[in-house]
Amino acid sequence: MIDLVRRYRLWQAAAALGVLFTLYWGAFAASRYVSESHVLVESLQGTATSPTDITALLTGSTNQQRDMLVLRDYLFSADLLRALDAKLNLREHYSDSYDVFSRLWSKDVSAESLLRHYQKRVEAEYDELSGLLVIRVQAYSPAMAHAIGSMLVEEGERFMNELAHKLAREQVAFAEREVAAVSERLLEARQSVLAYQNEHSLVSPTATVASRSAIAAQLEAQLSALYARRRALEAYLAPAAPDLMQVNTQVRALEQQLAVDRARLASSNGTPLNRVAEEYDRLLLEAGFHQDVYKTALAALERARIDASRTLKKVSVVQQPTLPEFSLEPARLYNIATYLMGTLMLTGILHLLIVIVREHRD
Repeated sequence: MIDLVRRYRLWQAAAALGVLFTLYWGAFAASRYVSESHVLVESLQGTATSPTDITALLTGSTNQQRDMLVLRDYLFSADLLRALDAKLNLREHYSDSYDVFSRLWSKDVSAESLLRHYQKRVEAEYDELSGLLVIRVQAYSPAMAHAIGSMLVEEGERFMNELAHKLAREQVAFAEREVAAVSERLLEARQSVLAYQNEHSLVSPTATVASRSAIAAQLEAQLSALYARRRALEAYLAPAAPDLMQVNTQVRALEQQLAVDRARLASSNGTPLNRVAEEYDRLLLEAGFHQDVYKTALAALERARIDASRTLKKVSVVQQPTLPEFSLEPARLYNIATYLMGTLMLTGILHLLIVIVREHRD
């Protein structure tokens, strides 16, 4: 190997690269401290999959798994990065290092560059076996790594609660709007009933019709009795007899009264009581329908409020963000071995190609 290095510039360059890699990863590369935390998203509704949840049956995922993946995606988002940068000044921290190869080039870089650098320094892995989300944060100081990890957990819990409550609030707001609209329609229907009663000076037209019908029936019974008495008197009295004339007078009076009552109960002209009663019953039916709808809307609103109170997502911290005591990144020995092996393999392949080309030329 020493002879190859002395004879071939390619191997000399490879040796120089190996020395540079060893010096960089062994001495120059900046130490990065890792804070690790384990979190679990829990819901008050439980994590069981509904038998009718077709998506869960096809994908094999549960609500808890989807919540964990949503939380993981939010941890890498630009929205969360803006909150972190505003509170912890990540731009200055990630650009304040002597290691130009691992640091952020400048604190004035674009938001996209900052996001790419941030996503390289944060890891969030979902462990399907334990159901935990493992969060690892890299920073140039133990305190900053711990602060970033703690804020990720806090912001993640706030985001999951806000996400769940947003849909719940929309459902409750819709139910409240429906209750208000139904209540207004019910009030209008009740006012229509009162106005109709006042217009016709009747508290209950239906009861009035029943009362008038009973009176008409009584008049018919009395008239029938007078008809029978008149026929009996006509059998032995003269037409001008006082008793017969009295009966005839009573018959005419009852017939007139019965005609008046019948006309008031039912007639093709004016507004008879049967028409008034029919319109009143229709208004009562409409008011009763709106009342039933109002009861249903109230029940739906109460269910929506109960469901809203059960949609709380709790981010349970199984392991609090650790305060690192020594740097875990970069993995110096691993990186040195990896880069040396890669350099040797690439140099060997290039050397072999050069030898083959030379042999073909000869």
